[in-house]
Amino acid sequence: MRLSVIYRMLFSRYRGEGPRLPDTTTRTDGSWQGPMKKSIIIYLTALLFTGCNNDPGDSVDTATVTVAPYIIWTDPMPDAVGPNIMSPNNVVKMRFSHLMDTRSVIHATSILPTDQTVFIDTNRAGPVEGTTFDFPLTPLSTWWIYVKDANLDSRFPPLYSIYYPSFKVAQKYTISVDTSAKDIYGNHLAAKTSFLFTPEPYFRVTDTYPIKNDTAISPLYASITVRFNANIDTSTVRPAFTISPQPLGNVYVYTGSWGFYWYLASDSMLAPETKYTTMIAASAKDVDGHAMPSSYSFSFTTSPYMVSSAYPTGNGVSLSAAIYVNCNFLVDSATMASSFSVSPAVSGKFQYSTSSFAYLPSLPLTPNIPYTVAISRNLLAKNGTPIKNAYSFSFTTGNQ
Repeated sequence: MRLSVIYRMLFSRYRGEGPRLPDTTTRTDGSWQGPMKKSIIIYLTALLFTGCNNDPGDSVDTATVTVAPYIIWTDPMPDAVGPNIMSPNNVVKMRFSHLMDTRSVIHATSILPTDQTVFIDTNRAGPVEGTTFDFPLTPLSTWWIYVKDANLDSRFPPLYSIYYPSFKVAQKYTISVDTSAKDIYGNHLAAKTSFLFTPEPYFRVTDTYPIKNDTAISPLYASITVRFNANIDTSTVRPAFTISPQPLGNVYVYTGSWGFYWYLASDSMLAPETKYTTMIAASAKDVDGHAMPSSYSFSFTTSPYMVSSAYPTGNGVSLSAAIYVNCNFLVDSATMASSFSVSPAVSGKFQYSTSSFAYLPSLPLTPNIPYTVAISRNLLAKNGTPIKNAYSFSFTTGNQ
């Protein structure tokens, strides 16, 4: 018999496990009497005669492991209320007191209600760390949501992490593990265990672009995208949206099932170095009538008017190359010539295109020499605002 088994037998009474020792009383001097004293003497005697023969390689006799397993903790915690209570990818975690039989645990675990948008992905459920199990909750309609709002999602920058809501607003979910779950010794859960959690207690904004307090947002082709955690009631959401200061120009709004984006017409732009504050009032509702508990607002700041890029640059530039200048604002074409210079001088003409322009040399450039292009603060936006800083760049021509 291993020492660990004797230890378990000796102290199981205090943990509520294994065979219970008879109740006893103590004398006034603190010594024990009654059956417990006799039992302990027997255990200590067994320890004396077996300790020297205890082989470290011996294994515990599985027949002696008869304690029913139980759940130690869960994530989310019982009765947890969101938002933001779910592990990444909507994974429910449970830790058991024993090493468990994987198949029995997966088959014994269920979620209610069963007619909602999530279910337990049994193909990915299983133990991940000793006695801890992961149960991914897979939304039935993730692919449908993505296709439905492909236009809306495209308004977010590449690699921007978009939250795809899976849980119904104000819905309580119940995870249960029934007594068919058993440990590796065949001991079943003593009783069915359940816990509740509410991932999305109310209608809310989940994603925006620009994000809160974002800076250096381009004034050109500005747009604002807002996503929610449920299908929106467009009749309440659109009028609930405001922006301050109000931009000049024509404004358009595209509405998807889970959100909307607001954008200026291509002939309009935002003011430079300006803080804009957007608000969605609490009057916004989802299609089931759930209202936002409070208004939601976020601010962003635009960058100054500037040259955003120009080319050619580097070495070996073609002798027939044109010079291109791109800006983050709508250019006043009448100010291109007075703000542009090339050294050594190159004759040519300008070609204009709203927020950019090109200089087309009349003759091929000289081979194997460096050129420097300068853009002064004489370059103005259509609203009369000059670029904040002068801009210059260089390149070197090749042989041909």
